[in-house]
Amino acid sequence: MADIIRHKRSGTAGAEPTTGDLLQGELAVNYYDGAVFMETDDGTTVAIARIDGRKCKVDKFTTSGTWTKPAGAKMVYGIMVGGGGGGGSGRRGAASTARGGGGGGGGAAVTETTWNASDLPATLSVTIGAGGTAGAARTTNDTNGVSGGNGGVTRLGNSPGDYGRAVGGNLGQGGTTAGGSAGAAQTGGIFDGGAAGAGGTRNGTAAPVYAKGSGGGGGGAGLSAGNLYGVGGDGSGTARIGTTALGGNTDDPEPATAGVSNGIVSTGGGGGGSGLAQAGQDGAAGGAYGGGGGGGAASENGYNSGAGGAGGAGVVVIITYF
Repeated sequence: MADIIRHKRSGTAGAEPTTGDLLQGELAVNYYDGAVFMETDDGTTVAIARIDGRKCKVDKFTTSGTWTKPAGAKMVYGIMVGGGGGGGSGRRGAASTARGGGGGGGGAAVTETTWNASDLPATLSVTIGAGGTAGAARTTNDTNGVSGGNGGVTRLGNSPGDYGRAVGGNLGQGGTTAGGSAGAAQTGGIFDGGAAGAGGTRNGTAAPVYAKGSGGGGGGAGLSAGNLYGVGGDGSGTARIGTTALGGNTDDPEPATAGVSNGIVSTGGGGGGSGLAQAGQDGAAGGAYGGGGGGGAASENGYNSGAGGAGGAGVVVIITYF
């Protein structure tokens, strides 16, 4: 039987040997951290040299928690995305009156930053911004739509964010006898979150395609005083994704498309489409992470209006280099 040679070893995170644990040239292994240690002696100083087997470590937070700095860290790179804004719902109103669709929720801002590991404390609190709430559908005749909620702030460290933050997207307003206003572009980060599309009294407005962060939701369709129905606005594609989330259409019929992600930032959801003698379509949810929700469509009395789409939740990704 072959001989088995085992080095001194530990499976405890962060455990390192001392000069009293090893002889000159002797090796030890921390198999949890993926590190190898050797005692060195240059004739003047005896020390422990560390050889880290990893190039980097990635920690992804989709819920709030605590990040712990790994042993041997040299540089740390962090990405923060806020929560997307929620879309507003459409108005429910009488035939032959203008009924506006809800405005889309704005996309969340994004912050990216780098630190020397020695400049960071041993632990950092991580707060994940929640996606903005969706404006509820209107179930009572002659009622205006409900605005969505603002997206939450994502941050590292204590409030407002000792080590960085990314502010959530702005809410979309509910439809009235006019279309609901769109969530504005969010500037509370290094990269702006995208503006949303406004609701319409016929077709909803598409969100502008220019976001550097996450994209805004499309506006919900309305019903005109001439009883013409419409198509929901598209959710914005971001500069990092280059696509859109389609708005709804009751003529086909096709529901609004939820936001699309490339892994970190997302598009906003499409706005809902309107129709005659039927419920308004809901706006689609914003993509994870940070996409704005689409606006819900208007309806005539006797039929529920469309609810807004919820904003996509935020995220934090921390990459440690050794």
